[in-house]
Amino acid sequence: MSDATTTRSDALKWEEEAPRRRRVLPAGLLPRIALGISGVALAALNGALYFQDGESRALVFSGLLSAGYMVLAYLLVRLRESKIEADAALIENQHRFDMAFAGARCGIWDWDLSANRIYWSSAMFDMVGLKQPSKRLTPAEVKALAHPDDAGAIDEIMEAADRPSRSYDTIFRLRHADGNFVWMHAKGQVWGGGRTGNERLVGITIDITDQKIAEARVSEANERLRDAIESVGEAFVLWDASNRLVTANSKFAEFLNLDDGALRAGATRAEVMARGGLADAWPEAGADGVSEIRLPTGRWLQISERRTKSGGLVNVGTDITAIKGQEAALTDNKLALEKTVRDLEASRRKLQEQARQLVDLAEKYAAEKTRAETANRSKSEFLANMSHELRTPLNAIIGFSEIMETGLFGDLGSPKYKEYATDIHASGAHLLELINDILDMSKIEAGRMTLETQRLPLSEVVEESLRLVSGRADVASVKIVDELGSMPAVDADKRAVKQVLLNLLSNAIKFTPAGGSIYLRGQAEDGMATIAVEDTGIGIPASALPKIGRPFEQVESHHAKSHKGTGLGLALSRSLVELHGGTLTIESTEGVGTKVSFTLPLARD
Repeated sequence: MSDATTTRSDALKWEEEAPRRRRVLPAGLLPRIALGISGVALAALNGALYFQDGESRALVFSGLLSAGYMVLAYLLVRLRESKIEADAALIENQHRFDMAFAGARCGIWDWDLSANRIYWSSAMFDMVGLKQPSKRLTPAEVKALAHPDDAGAIDEIMEAADRPSRSYDTIFRLRHADGNFVWMHAKGQVWGGGRTGNERLVGITIDITDQKIAEARVSEANERLRDAIESVGEAFVLWDASNRLVTANSKFAEFLNLDDGALRAGATRAEVMARGGLADAWPEAGADGVSEIRLPTGRWLQISERRTKSGGLVNVGTDITAIKGQEAALTDNKLALEKTVRDLEASRRKLQEQARQLVDLAEKYAAEKTRAETANRSKSEFLANMSHELRTPLNAIIGFSEIMETGLFGDLGSPKYKEYATDIHASGAHLLELINDILDMSKIEAGRMTLETQRLPLSEVVEESLRLVSGRADVASVKIVDELGSMPAVDADKRAVKQVLLNLLSNAIKFTPAGGSIYLRGQAEDGMATIAVEDTGIGIPASALPKIGRPFEQVESHHAKSHKGTGLGLALSRSLVELHGGTLTIESTEGVGTKVSFTLPLARD
């Protein structure tokens, strides 16, 4: 656009300066002066002859020669002036012609087919930002300027002489001096081939870059509009002023169950509706408004109509099937709702009666709750007292049975007595362990369990726990693998952590067959240390996992029945872990093994 403005400015400037150039140097001034001087000289010569000889034959002859010379000289001067004026007019017309083509962004081609040389007008070079060279171009030089994809268009121009029409009309791109490409529309005709036999391709080339850019923008705008129409969830259709289809989206085709052939542009409204099985059901083109129709498929559409400025019509269809269904349901349920209101009135009266009963029940519940809390405190006190009372004789039983088992004061006699003493010692120790667990659970439930937390190295408590269970593992032929590695210290009660580890390791040994393995692993992240005890034992059925960890709950299996246990170990371990702010989780697959993990807070630096 700027190049075209500059070219038009140059043309106007040339037109303003042209008269000024003609006034500076009038054509034929010097020849006229010379002619005048010659005339004066000849007149003086003839006058001198007259005064010298009077009227004589020589004077007549001289006068005739002088007159003939002056006439001939005048004709020559006029001929020269005419030629100069014609040349000036030709140059001026050529400039006007060039300026007119340059202002219109239009250039001239003149392709001499015999010499295979191409003449470009100056406007042609201006359009590609090049200076006009002194020599004419070759076809190869023109093809070098063409876009690689448009080289065939140059060949099409060259082949015009071989076509019956002997003309060309093509579009191609030429590289501008700034590196961009300029779109050209070239039209021309083969001329010549007469007396000289020289044929020339003569034509014009118009810069259509702005037109191409505009077309690309229009195409892009149309694509965006099409995408926008397709993206809406409603049916969209546009009719022209003659009720012919302009465009429609896929929702419109889906609602009317139409194929692509029925939605060709230009189809009449009646044809489209007939293909959709609607006939006259679709709203006729009229004033703007909203209407509802039922489609053959059973769907309901709400059609919104709007007139366009060009006299066309826009229809937007919204699927209101669900709303229609709700309206029908509301109509059908009107009687049921009235009955429900009556029932609600009766229910309200009944609820009032029930509310009075609930007040009585609440009072009874409060009394029962107080009684239960009292019973719970009594239970805890009883367990504490019973544990204390039982531990005193149990300590004596365990101690005396251990003396009898070792034969500290002599042989008991029969070997059976020693076997009985061993059983008494083992039973007493187990009963003492059970009483201690019951006492700890009662303390936790009563909220009287206190932890003595300290900065605890995990490796220390793990080593002690492994030492205590190693003998039991050897007897059961179970291998314990410590993969805990280096773990950071935790804030925890040493006795509680040790009790948790002993419970988990003891359970793993108890339920792992001979030859199995137990793995102790751990990791630290997000301020918590995780310790996991994983075995290759019998595992726990999925149905039994929810109740594992409750007090006195055990998995009902033949293997479990063959081992001693009260079900307090995991429950007590879970409670101790939760007192530290951690969690205990159990993962198990029956026949594969069990993994019990618990977390403890890391020690603060």
